[in-house]
Amino acid sequence: MAWNQPGNNGQDNDPWGNNKKPSNSTGGIFDQIKDLFKKGSSGNNRGPSDIKLSMNSSKIILAVIVVLILIWAVSGFYTIKQNQRGVITRFGQVQPEIIQPGLNWNPSFIDKVYKVDTQGTYNFNVHGDIITTSEKGENLVFVEMNVQYRISDPVKYLFNVTNVEDSLRQAADSALRTSVGSSNIDAIISDGRSDLEDSTKDELINVISHYDMGITIVDLNFQVARPPVEVQDAYADAIRAQNDSEREIKQAKADKVQLVQQAEGRSATILADANAYKVKVELEAIGDVARFEKLLPQYKAAPEITKDRLYIETMEKILAKTQKVIVNDKSGNLLVLPLEQLLKNKNEQSSESTTANSDSDYNINLPNPLDAENAQQNGVEAENHSSTTTNNNSNNRTRRTMGR
Repeated sequence: MAWNQPGNNGQDNDPWGNNKKPSNSTGGIFDQIKDLFKKGSSGNNRGPSDIKLSMNSSKIILAVIVVLILIWAVSGFYTIKQNQRGVITRFGQVQPEIIQPGLNWNPSFIDKVYKVDTQGTYNFNVHGDIITTSEKGENLVFVEMNVQYRISDPVKYLFNVTNVEDSLRQAADSALRTSVGSSNIDAIISDGRSDLEDSTKDELINVISHYDMGITIVDLNFQVARPPVEVQDAYADAIRAQNDSEREIKQAKADKVQLVQQAEGRSATILADANAYKVKVELEAIGDVARFEKLLPQYKAAPEITKDRLYIETMEKILAKTQKVIVNDKSGNLLVLPLEQLLKNKNEQSSESTTANSDSDYNINLPNPLDAENAQQNGVEAENHSSTTTNNNSNNRTRRTMGR
Protein backbone atom coordinates (compact mmCIF):
# COMPACT_ATOMS: atom_id res chain seq x y z
CA MET A 1 0.00 0.00 0.00
CA ALA A 2 1.36 3.38 -0.92
CA TRP A 3 2.23 5.69 1.92
CA ASN A 4 -0.03 8.33 0.57
CA GLN A 5 -2.95 5.97 0.17
CA PRO A 6 -6.16 7.67 1.18
CA GLY A 7 -7.27 6.87 4.71
CA ASN A 8 -7.10 9.19 7.59
CA ASN A 9 -5.67 11.72 5.22
CA GLY A 10 -2.62 9.50 4.71
CA GLN A 11 -1.28 10.15 8.19
CA ASP A 12 -1.36 6.54 9.28
CA ASN A 13 1.01 5.44 6.52
CA ASP A 14 3.57 8.23 6.94
CA PRO A 15 6.98 6.49 6.49
CA TRP A 16 8.76 9.22 8.53
CA GLY A 17 6.77 8.48 11.68
CA ASN A 18 4.69 11.63 11.66
CA ASN A 19 1.58 9.65 12.45
CA LYS A 20 2.24 9.78 16.27
CA LYS A 21 -0.18 11.99 18.35
CA PRO A 22 1.34 14.61 20.61
CA SER A 23 1.06 13.70 24.32
CA ASN A 24 0.70 17.26 25.59
CA SER A 25 -2.39 18.14 23.58
CA THR A 26 -5.63 19.10 25.27
CA GLY A 27 -7.60 16.32 23.72
CA GLY A 28 -5.04 13.78 24.94
CA ILE A 29 -5.38 14.89 28.58
CA PHE A 30 -9.16 14.53 28.51
CA ASP A 31 -8.78 11.15 26.86
CA GLN A 32 -6.43 10.00 29.61
CA ILE A 33 -8.87 11.10 32.34
CA LYS A 34 -11.70 9.33 30.56
CA ASP A 35 -9.61 6.17 30.30
CA LEU A 36 -8.78 6.37 34.00
CA PHE A 37 -12.49 6.43 34.92
CA LYS A 38 -13.21 3.58 32.57
CA LYS A 39 -10.47 1.45 34.14
CA GLY A 40 -11.83 2.20 37.59
CA SER A 41 -15.33 1.24 36.66
CA SER A 42 -14.22 -1.92 34.92
CA GLY A 43 -11.93 -2.96 37.77
CA ASN A 44 -14.51 -2.49 40.63
CA ASN A 45 -17.53 -4.68 40.55
CA ARG A 46 -20.18 -2.76 42.63
CA GLY A 47 -23.03 -4.52 44.33
CA PRO A 48 -26.36 -3.33 45.77
CA SER A 49 -24.75 -2.46 49.16
CA ASP A 50 -22.49 0.12 47.51
CA ILE A 51 -25.49 1.85 45.99
CA LYS A 52 -27.26 2.05 49.41
CA LEU A 53 -24.14 3.43 51.04
CA SER A 54 -23.91 6.26 48.52
CA MET A 55 -27.60 7.11 49.04
CA ASN A 56 -27.18 7.31 52.87
CA SER A 57 -24.18 9.59 52.50
CA SER A 58 -26.22 11.94 50.31
CA LYS A 59 -28.96 12.13 52.95
CA ILE A 60 -26.47 12.86 55.73
CA ILE A 61 -24.86 15.61 53.69
CA LEU A 62 -28.28 17.05 52.89
CA ALA A 63 -29.29 16.99 56.60
CA VAL A 64 -26.05 18.69 57.58
CA ILE A 65 -26.69 21.39 54.98
CA VAL A 66 -30.25 21.92 56.28
CA VAL A 67 -29.03 22.18 59.88
CA LEU A 68 -26.38 24.70 58.90
CA ILE A 69 -29.01 26.74 57.07
CA LEU A 70 -31.26 26.72 60.15
CA ILE A 71 -28.40 27.77 62.41
CA TRP A 72 -27.51 30.53 60.01
CA ALA A 73 -31.13 31.73 59.89
CA VAL A 74 -31.55 31.66 63.68
CA SER A 75 -28.27 33.45 64.27
CA GLY A 76 -29.59 36.40 62.27
CA PHE A 77 -32.10 37.44 64.95
CA TYR A 78 -31.07 40.26 67.30
CA THR A 79 -32.71 42.77 69.68
CA ILE A 80 -32.33 46.55 69.80
CA LYS A 81 -33.06 48.06 73.23
CA GLN A 82 -35.30 51.06 73.78
CA ASN A 83 -32.38 53.46 74.32
CA GLN A 84 -30.45 52.12 71.31
CA ARG A 85 -30.48 52.49 67.54
CA GLY A 86 -28.91 50.09 65.02
CA VAL A 87 -26.71 50.76 62.01
CA ILE A 88 -26.16 48.06 59.33
CA THR A 89 -23.21 47.54 57.02
CA ARG A 90 -23.77 45.14 54.12
CA PHE A 91 -20.51 43.74 52.75
CA GLY A 92 -18.83 46.70 54.44
CA GLN A 93 -21.10 49.34 52.89
CA VAL A 94 -23.14 51.50 55.32
CA GLN A 95 -26.89 51.29 54.86
CA PRO A 96 -28.87 54.54 55.37
CA GLU A 97 -31.66 52.82 57.28
CA ILE A 98 -31.61 53.21 61.09
CA ILE A 99 -32.83 50.12 62.94
CA GLN A 100 -35.47 50.94 65.56
CA PRO A 101 -35.89 49.21 68.96
CA GLY A 102 -37.37 45.70 68.94
CA LEU A 103 -36.66 42.24 67.51
CA ASN A 104 -34.97 42.31 64.10
CA TRP A 105 -33.30 39.92 61.65
CA ASN A 106 -30.39 40.21 59.25
CA PRO A 107 -28.47 37.68 57.19
CA SER A 108 -25.37 36.62 59.11
CA PHE A 109 -21.95 36.96 57.44
CA ILE A 110 -23.60 39.41 55.03
CA ASP A 111 -24.85 42.21 57.29
CA LYS A 112 -23.18 43.54 60.42
CA VAL A 113 -25.15 45.46 63.06
CA TYR A 114 -23.72 48.24 65.25
CA LYS A 115 -25.78 49.10 68.35
CA VAL A 116 -25.47 52.71 69.55
CA ASP A 117 -26.94 54.22 72.73
CA THR A 118 -28.59 57.46 71.57
CA GLN A 119 -30.37 58.39 74.81
CA GLY A 120 -27.59 58.01 77.36
CA THR A 121 -25.21 60.80 78.33
CA TYR A 122 -21.45 60.38 78.06
CA ASN A 123 -18.94 62.54 79.92
CA PHE A 124 -15.22 63.05 80.33
CA ASN A 125 -12.89 65.54 82.05
CA VAL A 126 -10.14 67.74 80.68
CA HIS A 127 -7.74 69.69 82.89
CA GLY A 128 -4.47 71.54 82.82
CA ASP A 129 -2.49 74.59 83.88
CA ILE A 130 -3.38 77.54 81.68
CA ILE A 131 -1.74 80.95 81.43
CA THR A 132 -4.23 83.81 81.45
CA THR A 133 -3.42 87.07 79.72
CA SER A 134 -5.47 90.15 80.60
CA GLU A 135 -5.07 93.83 81.41
CA LYS A 136 -3.86 92.93 84.92
CA GLY A 137 -1.03 90.80 83.56
CA GLU A 138 -0.30 87.10 83.13
CA ASN A 139 -1.35 84.51 85.70
CA LEU A 140 -1.23 80.74 85.98
CA VAL A 141 -4.45 78.95 86.87
CA PHE A 142 -5.38 75.28 87.14
CA VAL A 143 -8.75 74.41 85.55
CA GLU A 144 -10.60 71.08 85.35
CA MET A 145 -13.68 70.90 83.14
CA ASN A 146 -16.36 68.23 82.73
CA VAL A 147 -18.00 67.78 79.31
CA GLN A 148 -21.27 65.90 78.80
CA TYR A 149 -22.49 64.91 75.34
CA ARG A 150 -25.11 62.73 73.65
CA ILE A 151 -25.14 60.87 70.32
CA SER A 152 -27.58 62.46 67.89
CA ASP A 153 -26.69 60.69 64.62
CA PRO A 154 -25.45 57.06 64.95
CA VAL A 155 -24.16 56.82 61.36
CA LYS A 156 -21.98 59.94 61.63
CA TYR A 157 -20.84 58.92 65.12
CA LEU A 158 -19.62 55.53 63.88
CA PHE A 159 -18.08 56.34 60.52
CA ASN A 160 -17.33 60.09 60.17
CA VAL A 161 -14.57 60.14 62.80
CA THR A 162 -12.22 57.32 63.75
CA ASN A 163 -12.24 58.03 67.53
CA VAL A 164 -14.99 60.40 68.58
CA GLU A 165 -14.07 60.71 72.27
CA ASP A 166 -10.40 61.38 71.56
CA SER A 167 -11.29 64.01 68.93
CA LEU A 168 -13.85 65.58 71.25
CA ARG A 169 -11.35 65.62 74.11
CA GLN A 170 -8.79 67.48 71.98
CA ALA A 171 -11.45 69.95 70.80
CA ALA A 172 -12.58 70.56 74.41
CA ASP A 173 -9.00 71.16 75.54
CA SER A 174 -8.51 73.64 72.71
CA ALA A 175 -11.77 75.48 73.52
CA LEU A 176 -10.87 75.58 77.23
CA ARG A 177 -7.46 77.10 76.62
CA THR A 178 -8.89 79.62 74.16
CA SER A 179 -11.59 80.87 76.56
CA VAL A 180 -9.59 80.76 79.80
CA GLY A 181 -6.43 82.17 78.25
CA SER A 182 -8.17 85.41 77.30
CA SER A 183 -10.00 85.86 80.62
CA ASN A 184 -9.17 87.47 83.94
CA ILE A 185 -8.11 85.13 86.75
CA ASP A 186 -10.39 86.89 89.23
CA ALA A 187 -13.38 86.15 87.00
CA ILE A 188 -12.28 82.53 86.57
CA ILE A 189 -12.06 81.70 90.27
CA SER A 190 -14.91 83.90 91.54
CA ASP A 191 -18.01 85.45 90.03
CA GLY A 192 -17.32 85.12 86.30
CA ARG A 193 -17.25 81.33 86.11
CA SER A 194 -20.76 80.89 84.68
CA ASP A 195 -20.08 83.33 81.83
CA LEU A 196 -16.78 81.57 81.12
CA GLU A 197 -18.55 78.19 80.98
CA ASP A 198 -21.02 79.55 78.42
CA SER A 199 -18.26 81.01 76.24
CA THR A 200 -16.27 77.74 76.41
CA LYS A 201 -19.34 75.73 75.42
CA ASP A 202 -19.97 77.99 72.42
CA GLU A 203 -16.34 77.69 71.38
CA LEU A 204 -16.45 73.87 71.66
CA ILE A 205 -19.64 73.65 69.58
CA ASN A 206 -18.04 75.86 66.95
CA VAL A 207 -14.96 73.61 66.79
CA ILE A 208 -16.76 70.25 66.51
CA SER A 209 -19.23 71.56 63.93
CA HIS A 210 -16.48 71.23 61.30
CA TYR A 211 -15.97 67.53 62.11
CA ASP A 212 -19.67 66.55 61.88
CA MET A 213 -19.31 63.90 64.58
CA GLY A 214 -23.03 63.27 65.05
CA ILE A 215 -22.99 64.33 68.73
CA THR A 216 -24.65 67.10 70.78
CA ILE A 217 -23.03 68.91 73.71
CA VAL A 218 -25.43 68.65 76.66
CA ASP A 219 -23.58 70.49 79.41
CA LEU A 220 -20.18 71.87 80.33
CA ASN A 221 -19.05 72.99 83.79
CA PHE A 222 -15.86 73.73 85.65
CA GLN A 223 -15.07 71.23 88.39
CA VAL A 224 -11.96 73.00 89.70
CA ALA A 225 -10.64 76.51 89.06
CA ARG A 226 -7.96 77.65 91.45
CA PRO A 227 -4.80 79.76 91.40
CA PRO A 228 -1.33 78.32 91.96
CA VAL A 229 -0.55 76.90 95.40
CA GLU A 230 1.99 79.63 96.17
CA VAL A 231 -0.63 82.41 96.10
CA GLN A 232 -3.72 80.40 96.95
CA ASP A 233 -4.01 81.88 100.48
CA ALA A 234 -3.94 85.43 99.14
CA TYR A 235 -6.63 84.64 96.59
CA ALA A 236 -8.71 82.96 99.29
CA ASP A 237 -8.53 86.16 101.37
CA ALA A 238 -9.54 88.18 98.32
CA ILE A 239 -12.52 85.93 97.70
CA ARG A 240 -13.61 86.19 101.34
CA ALA A 241 -13.33 89.97 101.18
CA GLN A 242 -15.41 90.01 98.01
CA ASN A 243 -18.04 87.78 99.61
CA ASP A 244 -18.13 90.09 102.65
CA SER A 245 -18.54 93.07 100.35
CA GLU A 246 -21.42 91.43 98.51
CA ARG A 247 -23.06 90.49 101.81
CA GLU A 248 -22.77 94.05 103.13
CA ILE A 249 -24.18 95.46 99.90
CA LYS A 250 -27.14 93.10 100.10
CA GLN A 251 -27.71 94.02 103.75
CA ALA A 252 -27.53 97.74 102.88
CA LYS A 253 -30.07 97.24 100.11
CA ALA A 254 -32.36 95.37 102.52
CA ASP A 255 -32.03 98.17 105.10
CA LYS A 256 -32.74 100.72 102.40
CA VAL A 257 -35.91 98.93 101.40
CA GLN A 258 -36.99 98.70 105.04
CA LEU A 259 -36.33 102.39 105.70
CA VAL A 260 -38.15 103.41 102.54
CA GLN A 261 -41.13 101.30 103.55
CA GLN A 262 -41.15 102.82 107.03
CA ALA A 263 -40.89 106.34 105.60
CA GLU A 264 -43.70 105.62 103.18
CA GLY A 265 -45.79 104.28 106.07
CA ARG A 266 -45.16 107.38 108.16
CA SER A 267 -45.90 109.61 105.17
CA ALA A 268 -49.16 107.81 104.55
CA THR A 269 -50.08 108.16 108.25
CA ILE A 270 -49.30 111.90 108.24
CA LEU A 271 -51.32 112.42 105.06
CA ALA A 272 -54.21 110.48 106.52
CA ASP A 273 -54.09 112.53 109.75
CA ALA A 274 -53.87 115.76 107.76
CA ASN A 275 -56.85 114.79 105.66
CA ALA A 276 -58.80 113.83 108.79
CA TYR A 277 -57.85 117.11 110.46
CA LYS A 278 -58.87 119.00 107.36
CA VAL A 279 -62.24 117.30 107.34
CA LYS A 280 -62.61 117.94 111.08
CA VAL A 281 -61.82 121.67 110.75
CA GLU A 282 -64.14 122.01 107.81
CA LEU A 283 -66.96 120.30 109.69
CA GLU A 284 -66.31 122.41 112.80
CA ALA A 285 -66.31 125.57 110.70
CA ILE A 286 -69.56 124.53 109.09
CA GLY A 287 -70.99 123.84 112.56
CA ASP A 288 -69.81 127.21 113.90
CA VAL A 289 -71.31 128.99 110.94
CA ALA A 290 -74.60 127.22 111.50
CA ARG A 291 -74.49 128.00 115.22
CA PHE A 292 -73.70 131.67 114.65
CA GLU A 293 -76.45 131.88 112.07
CA LYS A 294 -78.87 130.62 114.72
CA LEU A 295 -77.50 133.15 117.26
CA LEU A 296 -77.73 136.06 114.84
CA PRO A 297 -81.43 136.70 115.41
CA GLN A 298 -80.92 136.53 119.18
CA TYR A 299 -77.97 138.93 118.96
CA LYS A 300 -80.00 141.40 116.94
CA ALA A 301 -82.79 141.21 119.53
CA ALA A 302 -80.55 141.55 122.68
CA PRO A 303 -76.87 142.27 121.88
CA GLU A 304 -75.63 142.81 125.44
CA ILE A 305 -77.25 139.74 126.87
CA THR A 306 -75.97 137.62 124.02
CA LYS A 307 -72.42 138.96 124.47
CA ASP A 308 -72.47 138.22 128.20
CA ARG A 309 -73.77 134.72 127.62
CA LEU A 310 -71.12 134.00 125.00
CA TYR A 311 -68.44 135.41 127.31
CA ILE A 312 -69.58 133.25 130.22
CA GLU A 313 -69.70 130.09 128.09
CA THR A 314 -66.23 130.79 126.74
CA MET A 315 -64.76 131.37 130.22
CA GLU A 316 -66.35 128.17 131.47
CA LYS A 317 -64.60 126.25 128.76
CA ILE A 318 -61.27 127.96 129.48
CA LEU A 319 -61.37 127.72 133.28
CA ALA A 320 -62.48 124.08 133.16
CA LYS A 321 -59.03 123.18 131.84
CA THR A 322 -57.01 124.95 134.58
CA GLN A 323 -56.24 123.76 138.10
CA LYS A 324 -56.27 127.27 139.63
CA VAL A 325 -59.28 128.51 141.62
CA ILE A 326 -60.28 132.18 141.41
CA VAL A 327 -62.32 133.51 144.36
CA ASN A 328 -64.14 136.85 144.19
CA ASP A 329 -64.86 138.31 147.59
CA LYS A 330 -67.46 141.00 148.42
CA SER A 331 -64.92 143.79 148.02
CA GLY A 332 -64.45 142.93 144.36
CA ASN A 333 -60.90 141.57 144.71
CA LEU A 334 -60.02 138.36 142.86
CA LEU A 335 -58.05 135.75 144.82
CA VAL A 336 -56.17 133.06 142.91
CA LEU A 337 -55.41 129.85 144.82
CA PRO A 338 -52.38 127.94 143.39
CA LEU A 339 -53.82 124.47 143.92
CA GLU A 340 -51.43 122.98 141.36
CA GLN A 341 -48.36 123.89 143.42
CA LEU A 342 -50.02 122.83 146.67
CA LEU A 343 -50.97 119.43 145.25
CA LYS A 344 -47.46 118.98 143.90
CA ASN A 345 -45.90 119.71 147.31
CA LYS A 346 -48.33 117.33 148.95
CA ASN A 347 -47.42 114.52 146.55
CA GLU A 348 -43.72 115.08 147.16
CA GLN A 349 -44.23 114.94 150.94
CA SER A 350 -46.21 111.72 150.63
CA SER A 351 -43.52 110.10 148.50
CA GLU A 352 -40.79 111.15 150.98
CA SER A 353 -42.77 109.79 153.90
CA THR A 354 -43.27 106.51 152.11
CA THR A 355 -39.55 106.21 151.47
CA ALA A 356 -38.74 107.02 155.11
CA ASN A 357 -41.20 104.42 156.36
CA SER A 358 -39.67 101.79 154.17
CA ASP A 359 -36.22 102.52 155.64
CA SER A 360 -37.26 102.36 159.32
CA ASP A 361 -40.44 101.69 161.27
CA TYR A 362 -39.56 104.26 163.97
CA ASN A 363 -38.98 107.41 161.87
CA ILE A 364 -40.57 110.60 163.14
CA ASN A 365 -41.96 113.10 160.60
CA LEU A 366 -40.57 116.50 161.50
CA PRO A 367 -41.66 119.72 159.86
CA ASN A 368 -39.47 120.70 156.98
CA PRO A 369 -38.29 124.28 157.11
CA LEU A 370 -38.15 124.33 153.34
CA ASP A 371 -41.83 123.55 153.17
CA ALA A 372 -42.60 126.47 155.47
CA GLU A 373 -40.44 128.73 153.36
CA ASN A 374 -42.17 127.51 150.18
CA ALA A 375 -45.55 128.07 151.76
CA GLN A 376 -44.55 131.59 152.76
CA GLN A 377 -43.32 132.28 149.25
CA ASN A 378 -46.51 130.88 147.80
CA GLY A 379 -48.51 133.16 150.13
CA VAL A 380 -46.54 136.16 148.99
CA GLU A 381 -47.02 135.20 145.35
CA ALA A 382 -50.73 134.73 145.99
CA GLU A 383 -50.96 138.14 147.64
CA ASN A 384 -49.05 139.77 144.81
CA HIS A 385 -51.18 138.00 142.26
CA SER A 386 -54.36 139.10 144.02
CA SER A 387 -53.20 142.67 144.16
CA THR A 388 -52.25 142.52 140.47
CA THR A 389 -55.60 141.04 139.61
CA THR A 390 -57.35 143.74 141.66
CA ASN A 391 -55.44 146.45 139.89
CA ASN A 392 -56.25 144.91 136.53
CA ASN A 393 -59.90 144.70 137.38
CA SER A 394 -59.98 148.31 138.52
CA ASN A 395 -58.23 149.35 135.32
CA ASN A 396 -60.71 147.37 133.25
CA ARG A 397 -63.61 149.02 135.05
CA THR A 398 -62.10 152.42 134.44
CA ARG A 399 -61.69 151.63 130.75
CA ARG A 400 -65.25 150.42 130.46
CA THR A 401 -66.51 153.58 132.18
CA MET A 402 -64.49 155.75 129.87
CA GLY A 403 -65.68 153.77 126.90
CA ARG A 404 -69.26 154.28 127.85
